[in-house]
Amino acid sequence: EHSVDIVLTPLSDSAAAYARDALSKAIYDRMFKWLVERINEKIKPTRKGKRKAMGVLDIYGFEVFESNTFEQFMINYCNERLQQLFLELTLGSEQTEYIVEGIE
Repeated sequence: EHSVDIVLTPLSDSAAAYARDALSKAIYDRMFKWLVERINEKIKPTRKGKRKAMGVLDIYGFEVFESNTFEQFMINYCNERLQQLFLELTLGSEQTEYIVEGIE
C-alpha cells in the first residue's frame, strides 16, 4: 500500500499569485525549450546541400489580451527571448569595445 502525505502551506493572496506565476513561467520555459529542440531535430538537414529553415521574428513587445491563446503565448515568449539575446549581444559587444579602448 502507498501512504499519501498532504502538505498544506497557507499563503497570502500575493504570495499565492507569485507562486502560481513562477510555476507557470517555469513550465512555459521548459515547454518552449522542448518544442525548439523537437523542431530543430525535425529540420536538421538529412542530405548535404539540402537545408530546411524556420525563422521567427516578431519583436514588437509583449502583447496582453483579455484571453491569450497558446499561439500568442509562444509568440510572446519568443519575443522576450529574442529581446534578451539582442540585448546580451549588443551590450556584450559594447563592453568589449570599451575594454579595447580602455574606457571604464
